[in-house]
Amino acid sequence: MQMANQAASGSTSHKNIPFCSLREDEWAQVPRTIPDLWLGVGVWVPLGALLLYLIRFAPQPLVLGSWAPILLSYSFFIGVIVLLGGAGRHAAWIGLAAAIWFDALLDPTGTEQQVLYAAMGYFGLLAIAGLIGQLRFAALLTTWHRQAQGSVQVPSNALKPLGYSQLIPTWMWGLTSAIVVWPLLKAGWKFFTVADMDFAAVDAELYYELGVGLGVMALVQLVGLFKWFESRSVPLMALEIPVVPETGPLGFIGVGNGLPASQVQPAQCTCAQDEANNQAEDFKHPGWFRVSDQCAVHGIRAVNELSAGQLLEIAQEPWVYGANVEALPCAGTGRMVISGLYGWGAKPVRLGIRSFFSGGLQTGAHLLPGTAREPLRRATRSIRWVDPRGNALAPEALDAASERVIDRINLAPVGLRGHAVRVAGQRVRFEAADARIPAERDAARS
Repeated sequence: MQMANQAASGSTSHKNIPFCSLREDEWAQVPRTIPDLWLGVGVWVPLGALLLYLIRFAPQPLVLGSWAPILLSYSFFIGVIVLLGGAGRHAAWIGLAAAIWFDALLDPTGTEQQVLYAAMGYFGLLAIAGLIGQLRFAALLTTWHRQAQGSVQVPSNALKPLGYSQLIPTWMWGLTSAIVVWPLLKAGWKFFTVADMDFAAVDAELYYELGVGLGVMALVQLVGLFKWFESRSVPLMALEIPVVPETGPLGFIGVGNGLPASQVQPAQCTCAQDEANNQAEDFKHPGWFRVSDQCAVHGIRAVNELSAGQLLEIAQEPWVYGANVEALPCAGTGRMVISGLYGWGAKPVRLGIRSFFSGGLQTGAHLLPGTAREPLRRATRSIRWVDPRGNALAPEALDAASERVIDRINLAPVGLRGHAVRVAGQRVRFEAADARIPAERDAARS
């Protein structure tokens, strides 16, 4: 069965990819693996303890010797930070490589050799366990690909975030570039000024720093290459999935306190002209504007002056609640279509394709897929709300002694168990059915 993407085609090139719609029980079949937190702590803490033992407590301590200028350079420390934060589920392989390097550097005997062999075995088993989890996930995805119910036409631009350069976080590219460019610039300056164009007269430390920077960049490229191979191990497809944070391999990101550009009406809405949106094109979530508190359509006063019926019409819109959106429950029947899920560590993209097979409603544009990570407990996972800049949203403080609650509107007619609580001078708050926001004085109640 062929299906057409509902987005306007125009002159944009499209790519035809298989489409598979999953039920909630199918989505929950993704097998559990070692949680990302355990995998990270289980590598970096033992690796740090191993290094401390070899330097301070081993009968045959690790003497840095000629390695001292390299291991004590700022490039090395920045490189460690890059690998700590960016290796993800590949950290165990780095731990294994470090243990092998220590063994080659020391040529140990006795206790040190036994400790290093134990470390190699530990990191090796951890790496294999992580690899098995990845392979099981990839096998399930391949099965879903074979069970595709049809195909869809997807704009090529929508798949650009799945390219090689996007597999590594931007901050990793920035830091690794800095620890290469900075010593290179300093060495160049010394070469043309103080050293009188004599390479031998340039400080050796600059060469060490440059060498470390190039080594770290090579490791980052190696991590990117691993991710690229993983991403190519599973055929590209469009998956229609249930938006249920408590199950499955994905968490979800909610863009709150903002509006998509398509909903901004210049004739009445002044959100786009607000100072907070001066550089909206550089937001982490481009195509979104922060909601202005003074806007005649979306501002605090405008929302608080709506009738109860008018508020019910927009009660499920996250922008209504501003920074208080975290309390808003997620509709259990929402669905979205994603592409680029290849296993753990993948960062899929959301596609603008309507539902064809499940009959479920597509969730609003404010919800996006997160990175595929295994939490400690899937049942406790919730939507992570951020503003268009990518900053976490924190609820506004409520002073029950001084703030006036305007009214409480029952949201049952729109399928939400709770009330919308309007407070003078603040954004609407969602009050769950089993909770109550205290106030000294209520103007009205529904």
